[in-house]
Amino acid sequence: MPVSRKKYEQLLADYERMREQRDDAQRNVRAMQSATRTAAGQFTAADDELLRTRLAKLADETRYSRRVARLVRIVARLRTEVAAAERRAARVQAAYDNAVGLDNPSLEHGAHWQTRRSDKPRAEVAP
Repeated sequence: MPVSRKKYEQLLADYERMREQRDDAQRNVRAMQSATRTAAGQFTAADDELLRTRLAKLADETRYSRRVARLVRIVARLRTEVAAAERRAARVQAAYDNAVGLDNPSLEHGAHWQTRRSDKPRAEVAP
């Protein structure tokens, strides 16, 4: 069955248009695949960096929590040492007071008299 020249040219034009559409579509697909690979690489790199950052933060938190626990133990030990030193100082002070007679009850009675004595020197008032 013969095809007329006009029909042939119309079919040829349709064929050329379809080839151009196909070529455009293939270029678009290649460009999209390239963009997808680039984006996937960027997302993978960002995800890896985020994972490294999270792991580093977790390691830091673990280190810091161990340091805090160690410091708490040190502070508790130092507090007991300070309390023991204060008790020893109080015992030494009590022994000293006893040795020099500062724990005598008559001193307590004399303290009241000292505040009211008549020969007590008075502070001079500036004019």
